[in-house]
Amino acid sequence: MNMGFLHPDWILHPAIDREMKQYILLAYLQRVGERFGQHRLHPYLDDLRGHLKRMHELRTTWQALRRCIPTEVTGLDPRRGGLARAPLEDPEVLRVVVDVLSFAEPELQAQLEQAEDLREQLAGTIVFAPVGLLPLTTKEGYLLLRQDTMARAYRYDMHVLRESDDTLRYRNVHTHWVTDYSLGIGWTYERVKADLIRRHPDLPVPSTFAFESGVTLPRIETFLPLAKELVYDALAAEGTR
Repeated sequence: MNMGFLHPDWILHPAIDREMKQYILLAYLQRVGERFGQHRLHPYLDDLRGHLKRMHELRTTWQALRRCIPTEVTGLDPRRGGLARAPLEDPEVLRVVVDVLSFAEPELQAQLEQAEDLREQLAGTIVFAPVGLLPLTTKEGYLLLRQDTMARAYRYDMHVLRESDDTLRYRNVHTHWVTDYSLGIGWTYERVKADLIRRHPDLPVPSTFAFESGVTLPRIETFLPLAKELVYDALAAEGTR
């Protein structure tokens, strides 16, 4: 189980047992809750969303199959004007799956709602602004993530193919690390931008954004994804020139 994640098909594998599934779920929620307590949002937030989506799909599939299975005719139904049929009895294995869905969905939903609230709170601690004037095209440039006096520079570009799921919109901004800068009197954001232009002449007029937070955020799991989300929203609102 990589990084404490649940297997995508954890409900069905390796065995269908109520008590075992409850233990697996509660252990997973404890691990994920600890990560959120450390302000580590990703990839745990996406993992929660994915499990809830798959559970909804599994329940929908089960209900659709149930409607298609014919049962024994027991007589006439005068109210409906049709045949009366015996109620469908699910096999034991399906009853266990439904029981697991019934206790897992609200537990995961509650954890997800807490995580979404945390994401909003942490995003609210971040302030960002363009460094200098924005160029005519803002589809590529640099993101400067500051922690204390250190600014980590990432080059970004906007994907042509966009995520259809709005909760994954941060993935529309592709980034890779370029270098780090120690900020001070001699090294301002404007000088950092000028140095990046000098080092990378293939991008002579980059759109550049600086990000700061009032709290310490894990860079990879939280700060960078939130920065990408914020810049995507800002550029999308302007039509991503």
